[in-house]
Amino acid sequence: MTVTRLPELFGLLSLVLAVSAIICDTTYCKPPACICPSLNPPGGILPTDAPQFVTLTFDDAIQPASYQVALELLSPRNHNGCQAKGTWFATVQYCNPALAQRWYSAGNEVAGHTFNHIGIPSEAEIVSGKLALVKYGGIPRGKLSGFRTPFLNYTKDTLSILQKDSFQYDSSATALKDDAYWPYTLDNGLANDCWKGICNEPVKLPGLWEIPMHSILDDVGTPHLMDPYLDGNATVVEAWIRNNFDRHYSGGRAPFGLYIHPVHLVNNNASMAMLKSAIAYMASHPDVYFVTNQQLLKYMANPVSKAVLDSQDYMQCLVPSIPTEICNGRDDTGVLGAKIDQGLLETCSFATAAWATCYGCPATEPTAENPTPAPRSVEGSPGFRYAAPDDCDPLYWSPTENKCYCTAETCKYIELSPALKMPVVVSHGSHGSDAAALVRPFMDVKTTLTILGLVSTVFAFVC
Repeated sequence: MTVTRLPELFGLLSLVLAVSAIICDTTYCKPPACICPSLNPPGGILPTDAPQFVTLTFDDAIQPASYQVALELLSPRNHNGCQAKGTWFATVQYCNPALAQRWYSAGNEVAGHTFNHIGIPSEAEIVSGKLALVKYGGIPRGKLSGFRTPFLNYTKDTLSILQKDSFQYDSSATALKDDAYWPYTLDNGLANDCWKGICNEPVKLPGLWEIPMHSILDDVGTPHLMDPYLDGNATVVEAWIRNNFDRHYSGGRAPFGLYIHPVHLVNNNASMAMLKSAIAYMASHPDVYFVTNQQLLKYMANPVSKAVLDSQDYMQCLVPSIPTEICNGRDDTGVLGAKIDQGLLETCSFATAAWATCYGCPATEPTAENPTPAPRSVEGSPGFRYAAPDDCDPLYWSPTENKCYCTAETCKYIELSPALKMPVVVSHGSHGSDAAALVRPFMDVKTTLTILGLVSTVFAFVC
């Protein structure tokens, strides 16, 4: 019997209710501001002329072992010579901010996943997670623009919060075959996960994007979403992945995704070898590109044929030229044997965890209620770390020197995203709410299945 884990069960019940209820009129929905859900490439590009994007995403806290897993899976190079890129939906609890900065500095994307990994999160959980990663991970707030809900548990209020707080996109909705859309905006509502009732009560959020998570269908049509390697032996699962990739590649070329909790792959040699083999198979195709979600949305805003994709600015991989080692998540000098940010990181030790940052330790442990406490060091004192200003990408910023090393137009950055503030009413971040968040949608699904006479649909699952 196929095993489908509880958190993804909720997302995959769209198997029985995957009919879009929204109406999107292209007469009024005009790109790039508004994009209708579509199974075909944007801009009228023929599928055979479109690139096949692959998105590798990683969820939860960034820690040394899981970070190494992600690096190994991103070993291929795109056909323009640039390293494959991925997106990490990072929770703050147990996360090492120095690794988040290193991930970003390598050209990857860091996105939000709440502070405490809370299902159906409050605004405080969402905003505090972003504030902490920006503060201690050196991520520009305008580039931390995506979000995925823990357990894929979201409501229309979750999406409304994302729009209110200037997130660019959500990637929590699930897709099968008939609703395996390219990314689209929510100007006319959500076209996926109709079983949640959101399609019947449309959430119209102009400008907010949805990047659907596309399921992997096995030999009998059962969907598998996150961590498919937990649902079968390596040989069988690799065949599923290849077959589903081929379906995307020979069809409308909607982006193909592998959605991973890297903690499951630590010391899991068989699954790692299988995933590397499947990824190498995808990379062997001449028009396949491994991209971040932000790169994907830049393509959606200005779609081009695969023939000219390599020349687009967002597909380049420029290496910063900095004459000295600064605390920015990179090896700036290339000195043999030197470590990234060697001697520049500050280690912060608290009751629940110890972590490192370029941006100075807080006096107290960050929480969802207070994600950026006062610094341990006073401004002007030895060891104080300065935050990057809005006119300097942290990639070029030295927090110890209070200096920006960007001197050319190619590295110029202006922060346009509005400053974030914590909401007045805050969540207490209790993990007890995780269980409540899971129970509520489960009861709704049970009722829905009963009404539709679909109780006989078998979903064997474990937590």
